[in-house]
Amino acid sequence: MTQAETDLNTTRRLFLSCAMATSVLPAVAVARPTDPILAAIERHRSAFKEFVDASLAADEVKAEKDGRKVTHEAEDRLDAAIIADTEAAELLVSTSPETKAGLAAAVAWLLEYDQGCIPDTSGRFLRALATSPLLMEG
Repeated sequence: MTQAETDLNTTRRLFLSCAMATSVLPAVAVARPTDPILAAIERHRSAFKEFVDASLAADEVKAEKDGRKVTHEAEDRLDAAIIADTEAAELLVSTSPETKAGLAAAVAWLLEYDQGCIPDTSGRFLRALATSPLLMEG
């Protein structure tokens, strides 16, 4: 076998190996479980952002400073945002992290969320953390 034939066979094997690996990777990625806390964090982060934005839009003092009036639509938006944020917070505090990455993400989000506030939500979330299997591993 010449050097060119050896290189060609090696390249072909490498190509076929990579092709097989890439066909298997999506199945492996799909099969890997996702920590439910990550979705709960994202839902709460999104709901909280909408709550903050809606609060500013419905704030009469801010509206007056901005030279505008608060509309019924802004008040309705705020009402909906309060409900969505409350529901998302309830889901968050009742979801126990199942992975170390989920635990770290939850702690980081709650530190950010409660910054400058009375830590009511993070205090309630400690109950969910206490039931995490990660704390039971030792």
